[in-house]
Amino acid sequence: MRRPISLTIFFPAYNEQENLAGAIEDALRVAEESPYIADYEIIIINDGSSDATQAIAEGIAAKNKHIRVIEHEQNRGYGAALKTGLAAATKDWVFFTDSDRQFDIVELQNLLVHIPNHDAVIAYRAPRRDPFMRLVNAKAWNLLNRFLFGLRVRDIDCAFKLLRREDVQNMRLSSRGAMINAELLIKLARRGLRIKEVPVSHLPRLRGSPTGAKPSVIFRALREIVMLYSGELGAVTHKQAMKFMAVGVVNTLVDTSIYFVLTRGLTVFAGHLVLAKLLSFLAGTVSSLTLNRRWTFGVRTPLTLAEVLRFYAIVSLALLINTESMRFLLGLGLYDLFALLLTVGLTFVASFTLSKLWVFRKTQPRVAQL
Repeated sequence: MRRPISLTIFFPAYNEQENLAGAIEDALRVAEESPYIADYEIIIINDGSSDATQAIAEGIAAKNKHIRVIEHEQNRGYGAALKTGLAAATKDWVFFTDSDRQFDIVELQNLLVHIPNHDAVIAYRAPRRDPFMRLVNAKAWNLLNRFLFGLRVRDIDCAFKLLRREDVQNMRLSSRGAMINAELLIKLARRGLRIKEVPVSHLPRLRGSPTGAKPSVIFRALREIVMLYSGELGAVTHKQAMKFMAVGVVNTLVDTSIYFVLTRGLTVFAGHLVLAKLLSFLAGTVSSLTLNRRWTFGVRTPLTLAEVLRFYAIVSLALLINTESMRFLLGLGLYDLFALLLTVGLTFVASFTLSKLWVFRKTQPRVAQL
């Protein structure tokens, strides 16, 4: 074990009068007893609570020099509370968790052991103790961030993260709502930092009411993800989509050119047009595999058999989508050229999405998992 660290622990709190005192008591015990912590501070961020959270926080801070309180006079949202905590931290490492006591802060030890070899250690809930619909929302949220930004972590919003202060304190974060965790992790991953994922227990909420599933919170998160995708963070996927489209044009040219050469330049293929088409199509797929792998998605590792098999599975699926969707649309009575455009668009979206998320999965820096 390397020498103990200095650590800021902060708690965003909104109407947590029933949980806050216990959460701080648990944090104090861990900070005092952990062999990994030499010096510490605890910050309570009261995000405009309408209950007794502020009074309780001030009472706790008055009794312990390691604790301080920052108040938002009005509720600004979870993202704003996280930004306040990150900006206020003074120690070398920063850890934050929720004040609702759904995590056992003793498990902070499981994160601290990894800091000699990693720049950030983040947790995932195993298993996650939330209602079914909240689990569905979380899964959809993770998939959406993976598709749009290439963020490959198990549990984006798990409020149990240990970060190096110098990496996050001056980071420009635009989100004020639930998108804040995703934005933070996307920017850390794109810097090439070493991120470790570890499992932690997730406990049922015993007191107070959660706010994460409110429609206003969800709408704000969706608005922010659109904002970030339209801005700096969406640049990677935008470029990949354009490159993927350009490769499609190249493949068509390769396919057509080889078919023309075979059927017009070699008499042996004059009576075997289907075979000529098959060979030209395969040549086009080889160029697609090579160009998309290296140029579109930036994969530099040696090609594996598993990648080849996944790629040709997508090719087969694209052919199936192309033929069946065209047949279906024509059956609805659509004009054939309009049906063709819809079919091409659907095939492109399916092929690009699966190529990015499944076939070529090494685009973004990977996150180590326990």
